[in-house]
Amino acid sequence: MTHQVSRDRALGRIRGSRGFQELPLRKGQSVCPVERPTRSLPRPALLFLAAALSAAALAQTSQPEDELPEDVRAALEETEDFSFSFSQPGFYAVLEYVKTMSGSPGQERPALEIDDWTALLERPADFRGLPVAIEGVVGRNKPWRFEQPERRHLGTVWQLELWRADQATAATLILTDNADDIPIGATIRVTGYFVMIRQYHGGARQLRQAALLVGHGPTLVTQTAPPRSTRPVSNLIVGLLATATAALLITWVLLRRTVRRTRSAEASPLASGPAPISLADDLAEWAAKDEEPPPEEDHPDTDRP
Repeated sequence: MTHQVSRDRALGRIRGSRGFQELPLRKGQSVCPVERPTRSLPRPALLFLAAALSAAALAQTSQPEDELPEDVRAALEETEDFSFSFSQPGFYAVLEYVKTMSGSPGQERPALEIDDWTALLERPADFRGLPVAIEGVVGRNKPWRFEQPERRHLGTVWQLELWRADQATAATLILTDNADDIPIGATIRVTGYFVMIRQYHGGARQLRQAALLVGHGPTLVTQTAPPRSTRPVSNLIVGLLATATAALLITWVLLRRTVRRTRSAEASPLASGPAPISLADDLAEWAAKDEEPPPEEDHPDTDRP
């Protein structure tokens, strides 16, 4: 043992809890073997770390892949993307589930924040049936009811069309809650189940796509639409006054012209029109011609021989 320690000293090594470690030694210097103290976490910290890891593992294993029922997921598997009609079994199944569910989309699984709607367009199968959250500007808001007798129990739904200037595609929302108070142009945030990508004809018959979501209603209205008129009452009053003033001015001008014409007609001695035709002068002239004596050449001249 003494020989081993001497040999270690000569080589400049000491032995600790992690084995031998080389140390730089100068000439004539020796090092005695010293054991390094072992550092360990306090027991409470170890217990807390173990509990946190266990909770994380439990949460990961207990989080469901999809919060929709099995029959709804089976109906969604038959969905055909890029169709002009979203009247498909998957859409009806999701809508009926949302109508009857007690909570909201994303109650068991956090909703996916979709900032780039192109992801839904390019990979619809990856998001189908999952709760997603999007934000956009309302371009259309129209309620409608199902005409089919077997669908009338679904009641009235509100169809909102969302758009964003930085997105190439649009979003179609089918909401079960009353959305009549959401104005056109409002910026809203909605969480709903993604169903499919549908196609429709936009302006100038341009073919466009929209992501179809089904949910209860907007979770947040971040910016309301600007009012149609910032001063509607004052603008209305100004418009009425301007119209009334213009009408009075036109009436005054017409009345003034009428009065002038009437006064001119009363003051002028000239007839306002041609006199009626009279034949009295012509008859008198004709009667005077008949009473004249015959001309002199018709009577013989007695003074001639």
